[in-house]
Amino acid sequence: MRAAFALALAGATSLLAVLLAHEILTFGAPGHGLINADRSICPDIACPTTGMIVVAHIAKAIGAAFLFGIIGAVWISGRTRIAVATVAFSLQYLWSLVGMASGYRIHFGTTWAWWEPFTELLWHPALTLALMVAGLALLFALDRLLNRLAHEPPTAL
Repeated sequence: MRAAFALALAGATSLLAVLLAHEILTFGAPGHGLINADRSICPDIACPTTGMIVVAHIAKAIGAAFLFGIIGAVWISGRTRIAVATVAFSLQYLWSLVGMASGYRIHFGTTWAWWEPFTELLWHPALTLALMVAGLALLFALDRLLNRLAHEPPTAL
């Protein structure tokens, strides 16, 4: 049970961190970048706010925590756990970017197909891959730390 909780918490935290970083690095912070930089970009609809973006990514992270919890419960340790968690994280991250980019589709007045916002707005060979590697590194560092803390005996004060 500890292994499942550790991977769930590590997966949710790392996914949240890289999704927020990717969105802010790509579009800028709301009010200071491409998101809501000028009210003329989205006069007919509500522009995304920082709060909306954070809440959306927290919801995504909570959903991912369930997936990582199942992975952690089935594979308590070993190479299979790492491999399955790596694939799950990578797919969650890339699919989240597709959804994230699609949310900005209307702001650019285009008739993009479902994949085009991702390829036009968020895919960057260096940034996307660097954040994926950073997210995976954070995932496994947090998982290792949480598992180690769970197995250490409590110290007397």
